[in-house]
Amino acid sequence: MAHATLDSNRTAEPLKIRINRRGWAVLVGIPVFVLTIAAAFFVSMMTSSAQASSTLPQGVQTIGITVVPGDSLWSLAGEYASGHDVNSAVEHIAELNDLRTSEIRVGDTLEIPVLSN
Repeated sequence: MAHATLDSNRTAEPLKIRINRRGWAVLVGIPVFVLTIAAAFFVSMMTSSAQASSTLPQGVQTIGITVVPGDSLWSLAGEYASGHDVNSAVEHIAELNDLRTSEIRVGDTLEIPVLSN
């Protein structure tokens, strides 16, 4: 059996840490990599040529209608989107008017898109 004895005459010395090549690569390489990426991002943001448009976007032209008895989204879509897909017209009307269901009530005012042939 091996025994280890402590030298009582030795004073407590701080541990020496030795870093090998891989350790130095990690210790120096990671911060350098992060700083390089940050600098590249900063430079690209400062030299970006993106500009806001000076013209206003064209919206969808709509007409306002008041729902009368017998109206449904399907009938309105068929009437105002003749020659177009009725399913997509119904979805478009629902989206424009923020409708969660296909139920509409008499007296409601709806914005109907004007679709050109």
